[in-house]
Amino acid sequence: MSTYRIADHMTVETDGRHFIYLARDNAVFEMEPEIRSLVEVYENDPRRLTSDIEDSRRQAESDRWAVFESLLAGRIVLREASEDDMSEKGVSEKGVSETQGQKDIPMRTLVLHLTDACNLNCAYCYHEDADSEDRKDSSMSPEVAMRATDLLVENSGNAKEIVLVFFGGEPLLRFPLIRETTAYARKRAADAGKTVKFAITTNATLLTPEIVDFLHGNEIGVTVSMDGVGKLHDRHRRFRDGSRTYETVERNVLALLNARGSRPVVARVTVADSAEHVPETLEQLLALGFSEAGFAPVTTADPKFQLDKDGMDLLLEKFRLLSERFLETAMKGSLLGFTNLIDLLTTLHEGEVKSHPCGAGLGLFSVDPKGRLYPCQRFAGRKRWRMGDVASGPNFEKVAPFRKASALESKTPCKSCRARAICAGGCYHEALVRMGDASAPNLHYCGWIKEWLSVGLHVYTKLHLARPDYLDKLSMTRGHAPFQSHTL
Repeated sequence: MSTYRIADHMTVETDGRHFIYLARDNAVFEMEPEIRSLVEVYENDPRRLTSDIEDSRRQAESDRWAVFESLLAGRIVLREASEDDMSEKGVSEKGVSETQGQKDIPMRTLVLHLTDACNLNCAYCYHEDADSEDRKDSSMSPEVAMRATDLLVENSGNAKEIVLVFFGGEPLLRFPLIRETTAYARKRAADAGKTVKFAITTNATLLTPEIVDFLHGNEIGVTVSMDGVGKLHDRHRRFRDGSRTYETVERNVLALLNARGSRPVVARVTVADSAEHVPETLEQLLALGFSEAGFAPVTTADPKFQLDKDGMDLLLEKFRLLSERFLETAMKGSLLGFTNLIDLLTTLHEGEVKSHPCGAGLGLFSVDPKGRLYPCQRFAGRKRWRMGDVASGPNFEKVAPFRKASALESKTPCKSCRARAICAGGCYHEALVRMGDASAPNLHYCGWIKEWLSVGLHVYTKLHLARPDYLDKLSMTRGHAPFQSHTL
């Protein structure tokens, strides 16, 4: 006899109405009172659920069976697999695993690690890794950059749009190469019937009027690494001689943001040693003119900078505060550029279910200055994670095991986690630093991400009831067209 259980879920009460979040499907449904009562009754009693379903099934005309049918159709109730089902499931899962190793997954994004050199000496920088191979001040040649561009086009399959990202070190140290590669990539993509988009992550200290005009003229998406305003920024982000960087950064950022034909620019903030100033940092960066700012705890094993449990709890408290501000702003039809929450709301609204934490080693690869391929820029220079080169392409004997080991289905602790569809175990580099294994789930912040999901569901259901159009427009514009007026 089949057995049944309530799907892994979270419940949310908003303005007297009840919602259920289904972890497996990354789906949110409003529950009628009868459904809510059934979920509460059967949540921890699968034997009773199975018995009642079978009894109701034998009376197929009954109203109770109709309710169970709706629960099954909505995947709120799941039928547990029998031995025969498990056999079929094994075939299916094997097929998925094999697909993850195939060459038919198009390469859509390539990160060009133009140089390991940087004009800053950030205290928490992750670049100086013990197992890095000959990376000191290494710079990419034009030949490698062009061949890498060819590789992206040639391995992009039927994808009509591809993305080239300029990264470092500080990529603007190689501005002539950026200019040359941009022109080459446009022509190469056009000849293949594709369009290419560009992005760059920079510390902004080397921006000049010429570079600003080039970035805007070529519609290159810009992310500025900037940890706040004034002393907050200068705490850890200094020039190599130890002098402060903020004055230079602010001047250049204002020139970038106020330039004629300027496009929205995003700030990325590394949260190191304390999250106390996160709300004021967001406010100040948006006041400068950034369209958004996102916050990420520093990835390090150094206790001087690493956020411990208390530090992560404080970060969550600050994120809650900003989420309430976001909600207040959204109710007025405007946008607070809090990237972390925007990303979460968009993921919830679009119902994206992640099989992997990100596109690394799937549709995204990184090329180091010597032309070696890695799953993402955070692994550049690590011999163990080398996965081919620009001359011969991806080495699928290494790519396939990485895809399989990093998949959600391979992470036993994640399989019953209610945040698995949006997390899928978390960042590979973070897992390597904190857990010692890139394919391991980031268990050190598992509880944190569940609480953050609860915050997101609170905001999501509030907007669903009051401003469903806002969620639709947020989803439509995210990744397609930038907010121009910050009004929805």
